[in-house]
Amino acid sequence: MIVLVFLNLLVLSGCGESEGIKVSEPLPDRPATGQAGDGTLQDVVNYIRIEAGLPAMAAVLVHNGQIIEMAVSGFRSISSTTAVSVEDKWHLGSLTKSMTSTLAAMLVKQGIINWDTTIADVYPELSGIMNSHYENVRLEQLLSHTSGMRANTPTLNSYHNSSLDIEGQRQKMIEEALVLSPEVNKGEYLYSNLGYMVAGAMMERLTGTSWELLLEQNLFNTLAMTSSGFGVPDAQGNLTQPVGHLAQGVGWIAKNDDNPAVLGPAGTVHSTLEDMGKYIAAHLSGLRGNDVVGLLTGAEFTKLHTAAKNPGYALGWVVTDGALWHNGSNTMWLASINIDPAKNIALFIVTNAADLQKEKNSISVKAVDKLTSELVKRADFAFSN
Repeated sequence: MIVLVFLNLLVLSGCGESEGIKVSEPLPDRPATGQAGDGTLQDVVNYIRIEAGLPAMAAVLVHNGQIIEMAVSGFRSISSTTAVSVEDKWHLGSLTKSMTSTLAAMLVKQGIINWDTTIADVYPELSGIMNSHYENVRLEQLLSHTSGMRANTPTLNSYHNSSLDIEGQRQKMIEEALVLSPEVNKGEYLYSNLGYMVAGAMMERLTGTSWELLLEQNLFNTLAMTSSGFGVPDAQGNLTQPVGHLAQGVGWIAKNDDNPAVLGPAGTVHSTLEDMGKYIAAHLSGLRGNDVVGLLTGAEFTKLHTAAKNPGYALGWVVTDGALWHNGSNTMWLASINIDPAKNIALFIVTNAADLQKEKNSISVKAVDKLTSELVKRADFAFSN
């Protein structure tokens, strides 16, 4: 069972003392696992969601580069009867990190930056001002969590009300982050949102373009991810998209909040099932040694997918026995990707609720893990000889 979760949000938003709302739908009969493409994934997702008491869940399964099936179940908000749809957008949390690393690989390919580019190379005006530890920290170290940087910046919440544009915010963040003392020695592994924020800012400085626009122009456009964006999916607050939820008592409370945009490279992307199907299909192809036209060659994917240091973290991916995995949460959503080159499958699963403070007893983690297991079985039944 996978229980490790990479958090993006630094401070939980206050929920007050009111009791959360429980999911009170009758539990249907447990469906058969079935097999991928047989039209029953909706029943499987629905059962696991209701059994766990989650507002909504969604999943997509890719095999051999093709979306085989996708399904959704539940409601955009626990306090509404508006159902989710297969076109809805879902917050990805730290799954964004693999996108930032993919963007970096594309910029390396274009000759804009190198894996060995250091912070001092990009910010020479801060030499002698930044903590000396960071002078020679390389892009690759930032993206593999071996830069020594702290897990998070202590000033993140101050950016919620910043009057600066996003490039100005990231420049301010750089100036604040680089005078902090490191948390571990350079070369040691420490999962760091801050490292990804710095890496994104470096790409901005070298291109004169915001990280958001760089991701759109390079990754999203190349893969025709036309419905992906940034921040909460329900930006207008009118339930045209799902909202996130926090655990409250024995129920859930809807919280349509996110981190400040300055954290973007570490975890603010939202996306649809179809767009995520395209994204995981590309990485599945690359993991199997193939080129993806317009994106990266097989060799360039190998760079992204090769663990830099224990505990098996590559550039935006956890690597285990040749397979890739990552999950993410801004504490109000939980999303997960699994890519298995041996089975030639890739999975994306997400729920718009998270109770990560319960750790191994987390309902959302257990439900995502259970649905992952069912999808793998469905794929095995359909594609194994």
